[in-house]
Amino acid sequence: MEGSTPSATVLADIAAVLLIGLLLTPLRTRLRQPVVVGEIAVGVILGPSVLGLLPGHLTDALFPPDVRPHLAVVAQLGIVLFMFAAGWELDLRLLSGRVRAVLAVTAASVLIPFALALVLAAVVAARFPWLLGATASPWLFAAFLGIALSASALSVMARIVGENRLQASGTGAMATACGALTEITAWCAVVCLAAAARGPGSAGSSGSGHALLTLGQVACYAVAMAFVVRPLLRRMLRLPVGAGGHPFLALLIVGSGLLLSAWVTSRLGVHAVIGAFAFGLAMPRDAAEELRHTIELPMRHAGALLVPVFFALTGLSVDLTGLGPRGLLAVAVFLAVSWGGKYAGARLGARLTGVPRGEATTLAVLVNTKGLSEVLILTLGRDLGIIGDRLFTVLLLTALAATLPVNPLVRRLTRLPGGAAGVPRRPLVATTAEEAQGA
Repeated sequence: MEGSTPSATVLADIAAVLLIGLLLTPLRTRLRQPVVVGEIAVGVILGPSVLGLLPGHLTDALFPPDVRPHLAVVAQLGIVLFMFAAGWELDLRLLSGRVRAVLAVTAASVLIPFALALVLAAVVAARFPWLLGATASPWLFAAFLGIALSASALSVMARIVGENRLQASGTGAMATACGALTEITAWCAVVCLAAAARGPGSAGSSGSGHALLTLGQVACYAVAMAFVVRPLLRRMLRLPVGAGGHPFLALLIVGSGLLLSAWVTSRLGVHAVIGAFAFGLAMPRDAAEELRHTIELPMRHAGALLVPVFFALTGLSVDLTGLGPRGLLAVAVFLAVSWGGKYAGARLGARLTGVPRGEATTLAVLVNTKGLSEVLILTLGRDLGIIGDRLFTVLLLTALAATLPVNPLVRRLTRLPGGAAGVPRRPLVATTAEEAQGA
């Protein structure tokens, strides 16, 4: 925006994103789409696909290139705050007796689409080599495509689970746990892939050595979170309320710890959202109601205010004008492999471990949720030269198309006899239904 400082432009851009999202809300609600779909649609409207077609370079005028990095920082903060709340909301006690089912659903929903993607990658590399990035070898491209098509988005899944009030049900807990395991697996694979993409220029075999070192550091981080950070949080968060102190002190402790945890995982080569989610998992589940309202609600609301900026920035990078019929056909093929493979794998894994038919179907739909992690993985693949800009757009549209039917199907399935809505919902730590829904 001409005549404005970068900081002032950032504020105006955030307001524009929120206001346009607000205007799209009635249409999104009528179509029964999750909030994330509307947020990405805002970016597409403001990007080269719609606003960019008008004279005057309006997209660059509203979102100057020197301002977008500042918006990316704001978006990162929103995602971190939201994922912390999602991690704290997940009560692992709901998974009692279902660990085997979670592992089976996660493994099957990843391995089947990954295997199908490897076959598809061989066809793409042979018939359409121009879709590959400048530095990608066929096997590197195949591994990346497998990761991209088998990934799930924990952040978006958590929002859909919350919107359908399934967070206090066994189905919601299983879906969130599967999403967390899938995302952690995907990021570990991406760490190895990024190291391999450095090629022989990285001192011979140092790429694989670096990947193993990173995985070892991530394992040490997980142990520290479980056996050091979690007990410390339990002891520290008892003091303010129990001793009559001000709960704002607890907000400062948790806020600083959350940001440090996100920073650590980012430094390890795993995205900051994993650190935020892990810190939420480390939070005590028996915290007083006053403490949860003091910490969780402000962070959740702040995250909800800032998260739309991330998805809007993603939409700005999508140019649908140059896609063409071949691009749409590619989206359909990728979607069939991703959606069909994940649905079949998740439902098969759930049924083999004794999950009821209705619940297994709901789980198989939920694991097809894509969004944040997919966008980040695709962006990294483009930056590493594994995929080109055109394939980035195709795969991003595939992720969006995979997410579109999830919320309507979940709404329908949870209202059918024998669906997930028929599964008793156990409260997290609350003693009333209102507390359980607000947790």
